[in-house]
Amino acid sequence: MLHLCLCALLLRLCAPLGVPNSPPLHFHDQVRQRHLYTESSRRGLFLEIAPDGAVRGTPVQTLNSVLELRSVQAGQTVIQGVRSSLYLCVDGDGHLRGRRRYTEADCTFRELLLADGYTVFLSPHHGLPITLASKVSVTNRPLPFSHFLPVRNSVTLGGGPEGNRDESLSQPHSAMDLDSQDPLGMEPGHADMVGSPGFLRRK
Repeated sequence: MLHLCLCALLLRLCAPLGVPNSPPLHFHDQVRQRHLYTESSRRGLFLEIAPDGAVRGTPVQTLNSVLELRSVQAGQTVIQGVRSSLYLCVDGDGHLRGRRRYTEADCTFRELLLADGYTVFLSPHHGLPITLASKVSVTNRPLPFSHFLPVRNSVTLGGGPEGNRDESLSQPHSAMDLDSQDPLGMEPGHADMVGSPGFLRRK
């Protein structure tokens, strides 16, 4: 018995000393440049932040739909328009607005990856998701245009008037590399559609 106790004591003494808990990554260094694509059964939209602060959906990629997604801590993301430099924010009524000044309560979102490959951005402070739906309310059912696919940017940033919606800015969707790791991808020859997880289900 004494022998077993001595062995246990030696094992504890030889074990490596613990170190204080520390963040595994510097989350402020995790920056992605993406377009946020969402869809319904009828149409697909990219979220864009206009220079005047208006947040709306556009059927094609534009300079104003190029967004910077910055991880500020685990699961918490700040979204900023690259062209407008405005932060995407939401108020207590669920209204989206681009703001010059960042506030944590209105402009920080919890990024939730769903099983179908889509992402929901939820305001921890207001309990409301980012959505391009015209009406926002707290409900158990998913709001339309609230599930997003972060799509890699294929728009060339540079000159041109603010808010340019030239179709030439949007590369063929078949060449897009979706950041969602969607195993379905998309079928060749459908250049007018994003290869989202819901694409094949609707066929």
